[in-house]
Amino acid sequence: MNDIAQRRTYAVVALLLGLPTLAVGGTLSVLAVIVFFSRNSYMGTPESLALLAWGLSGILGLLGWLWLSGVYLRHGREGLRRSSPLGWIGIACGVIGALSVLVVVMRLLPQGGWEVLGYLTAGPPLLVPSAQLAWMRWSGQTQA
Repeated sequence: MNDIAQRRTYAVVALLLGLPTLAVGGTLSVLAVIVFFSRNSYMGTPESLALLAWGLSGILGLLGWLWLSGVYLRHGREGLRRSSPLGWIGIACGVIGALSVLVVVMRLLPQGGWEVLGYLTAGPPLLVPSAQLAWMRWSGQTQA
């Protein structure tokens, strides 16, 4: 598959999985940070710090994904290879946040029923396009 077709495929995957996650996950991440700073007295310290860590990891992950997606769609694989490590650090933080959502869902699923599956829109769908970006960056293939 040539580079143009790969970029188009990535754009479709990014739109289908990225936009809903950007809306839901971005909103929840920003709300988590706002709750930490404005309503911290309602929670204990470990819970509030976990909420802050999850919110910040989500925000950093979304920003890193948006940035690297733009780089890939404009400049292709070579753009990803030349990009700064900051975007990749952001994606790594987002992966940690998304995996924590998966752990919470798996823990709550036996007790909470199917309603808990709604939390899966708060980050895990971006694991697919993020993995695709990483594959494009670090695979040894060069496309003409």
